Amino acid sequence: MNAQKLVATALLVVLAGICSPANAEMFPGSDGWHRWQTDEVGAVTDTCCFAWRRGTPAKTGCNLDGQTMSYSSGGDCAAGPGRPQYYVLMEGGKPRAIRVLSAACPVESATEIKDHGTLPAAENIAWFRDVIEDGTLADDIREEALFALVQSDSNLAFDYLDRILSANPPAGGRYSVSATPGP
Repeated sequence: MNAQKLVATALLVVLAGICSPANAEMFPGSDGWHRWQTDEVGAVTDTCCFAWRRGTPAKTGCNLDGQTMSYSSGGDCAAGPGRPQYYVLMEGGKPRAIRVLSAACPVESATEIKDHGTLPAAENIAWFRDVIEDGTLADDIREEALFALVQSDSNLAFDYLDRILSANPPAGGRYSVSATPGP
């Protein structure tokens, strides 16, 4: 492990020790949509929303208030590459929806989107970690947080995910991907 990753991992461990559940702490007393990006160097995504028009997917902006969203990161549906923008809908101090979109993807909401600017990558990972590990939250929110970490293209996120997988190995100690469902 190189020195930079060692320092980043140590920082993440320290943050894990001093952070209580970050769900409400990052956005104190503030329901509604929140947006931020991280200082992670090189993190880029082209994820945006699309709609079906005459049987063909067409790029559109994302309406955060919509009931369903269709995402794409390729073809005519993708936005231009941009830093990942994290969007979280908070209600009663708990996350209710999580989205990660390209900074080049147009986004709208009927309500204000509170912009928190650029946050340290370690703080971002710590917040998502707390959501993922909070057993009181609905599984779909925890899955959205896990998906957001994967989309972040962050070395710190991948280190955290590696630790999760290493701590919970499957029977036989190996993960495998199969085209057919296993037993």
